[in-house]
Amino acid sequence: MTLAFDPRAKLLVLVLINVMIFVSPDVYTELLCMSAIALVLALMGCWRQLWHGLLVYVGLIGAFYLCTLTDNLFTTFIGMTIACIRKIMPTVFFTSGMMATTTVGDLVSALQKLHIPKVVVIPFTVMLRFFPTAKEEFAAIRDAAKLRGLRFGMERTLVPMMLRSANIAEELSAASVTRGIECTNTRTSIRELRLGAPDCVLVAVFFVLNVLSTMGGASLLFSPNEIGTQVLYLIGGAQILYG
Repeated sequence: MTLAFDPRAKLLVLVLINVMIFVSPDVYTELLCMSAIALVLALMGCWRQLWHGLLVYVGLIGAFYLCTLTDNLFTTFIGMTIACIRKIMPTVFFTSGMMATTTVGDLVSALQKLHIPKVVVIPFTVMLRFFPTAKEEFAAIRDAAKLRGLRFGMERTLVPMMLRSANIAEELSAASVTRGIECTNTRTSIRELRLGAPDCVLVAVFFVLNVLSTMGGASLLFSPNEIGTQVLYLIGGAQILYG
């Protein structure tokens, strides 16, 4: 049994994940965030994205640990690069599951319900439809080169890909106009989007993780004294603000 979350809830969770990772003070909060995302992907049935993401994340942690064993400029640079990549992994991890379970139509409908301007929705929609089509064209170019016995090089790939990309852009533009993208009326959707209890729980969980990250990170869970100190700070700040 899998859960189908509303695209609006997924977008909000994606924003919360980015905020949480940006203000995360320790690696424990990052691990807690990755665990929560892994649970969400399991509930959505995204097992391939789940295992691929976890393997990449564990590999990054292992590589970062190996870099800390030696003390020289090269390994320090490599370690910093790995740490930066590891920082964005929760966002990539959740986005992979979100895109695997959300159709372009549902995503466009969600953006319209959020009253996002068309100048943002239309380019975003074309971009989402462009990359899968470009991937198929790239595979077709590679197969055509193999069929003719040609070596798969940069020149034999880049030039046909540039020509096909121009054609793809024109075809997508024509398809969008045919579907009434220039219509000023409110678009309708076959699927009715509704926020349900699972969506509220999903957003609430990541909101709590954001609050935890802002207050000092997951290490607070193992230090009750720190929790009390942060609560006192919040109460004192509220008393100052409201007199």
